[in-house]
Amino acid sequence: MQKQTRISSFIISVSSLAFAFLGGIFIATPSVQAAEPLPFINTTIAKEAATDVLTEDQRKAILREIVSSSQTEIKNIVDALTALKLDDAWSLAQADFLAKLATSSEYYDTLAEQLENEDLSLEDIKTIAKDLKEWREAVYAPELKEIGNLILIFQTKTIYDVVQLRSIKISSDLKKLDKQNLVNTDTLKKYLTQADKSIKNAKTLTDKATDLYYTTSIEPLQPKQAKEESTSDKQPTSLPAVESTENDATVSPEIVIDPQDHVRALAKESLKELKTAYELFFKMNDRIRK
Repeated sequence: MQKQTRISSFIISVSSLAFAFLGGIFIATPSVQAAEPLPFINTTIAKEAATDVLTEDQRKAILREIVSSSQTEIKNIVDALTALKLDDAWSLAQADFLAKLATSSEYYDTLAEQLENEDLSLEDIKTIAKDLKEWREAVYAPELKEIGNLILIFQTKTIYDVVQLRSIKISSDLKKLDKQNLVNTDTLKKYLTQADKSIKNAKTLTDKATDLYYTTSIEPLQPKQAKEESTSDKQPTSLPAVESTENDATVSPEIVIDPQDHVRALAKESLKELKTAYELFFKMNDRIRK
């Protein structure tokens, strides 16, 4: 009976984590939507601008739907951003982003008012659609990418903490199983070692994403003195340079990578590592049930 209780306790340790993940911890978050503006909105804008057969009322209806969806998008991102508990340096960026989102919301409010004007001509509506598309591409989308990365970094850190704590709990349970000689834990330990490696990789990736994001998005907002102190305390984060040799006939042009794209790629790789870890926890769960 005691053996069964101990094994059941281990199963619960693993299953509770599985439930947390299946319950939505890896479901697309506002940060994902922020870094990748809603395809529906961008596609609809392009369709409205390219189609000549739509009436004025139909075009207005499409633009109203875009405005409404965008306002919902902004609200969700504001909620996610506001929920973050950040220190002084990061909170400056948080406040700056909230101000930018408020400005974007006001822009959409203005559009909504314009669309209520019954005297708008077809050309007026086309101009509004064109201006909206250009503004989203030049201003709104880059801002959302940067804001989304901030949210994504801290959500990734939260997930890391959950997985790390679960690994510690499972390790403790394995030691108890060993002491009582209840089951052979060799395979379970192998899975846990692999999971811990993925967790370690996830931390490395998240740290890199955080450092790069801090350099590109947080430091520029700091007061001059604080910025100088921060710069002197750590090495600058940069992308690997392409080395050249004397035998090269030509020098390859440097590939310019958007730092925000790099940040997002690092964070997503970190999440993949964490997902791998919890899949190994699943295997441990299945193994102990046999």
